[in-house]
Amino acid sequence: MSRTYVWMPALAAASFVFAAAQAQAPYCGEDYGTGVMGSLSQEQRMMHYAEVQDAVANLSPNDMRSFRSDLRNHVKAMTPAERMHFAQDLTAKWKALAPQQRAKIQQSFTTYRNDGRWGALGMRQGKSMGGCWW
Repeated sequence: MSRTYVWMPALAAASFVFAAAQAQAPYCGEDYGTGVMGSLSQEQRMMHYAEVQDAVANLSPNDMRSFRSDLRNHVKAMTPAERMHFAQDLTAKWKALAPQQRAKIQQSFTTYRNDGRWGALGMRQGKSMGGCWW
């Protein structure tokens, strides 16, 4: 019996196990960088961004990390009904803003997205949209 016939069943079994493991786990980057805020509209994200920026304006870096971590964990722990209420509150706050304030927040948000840690390319340009890119 040749070596090929001996290794073929083992390789076939390994490929099935590997394929099953891949199918069960979500791949890295599945949410395309939106994280727990992926269900929010652009306006809701901008309003949330403005609220967080105001809240962390005078915090030290360690306090800022702690605040963001607590906020992220709070949003992750929300039930679907609570998330819907959270999104509706953000929409109501966004609609209550004056047009000048909206424009200022939009400009700030756009500047952050374009000049953030990804440089001039923006958050999503120049990187893979699926799978682990690092």
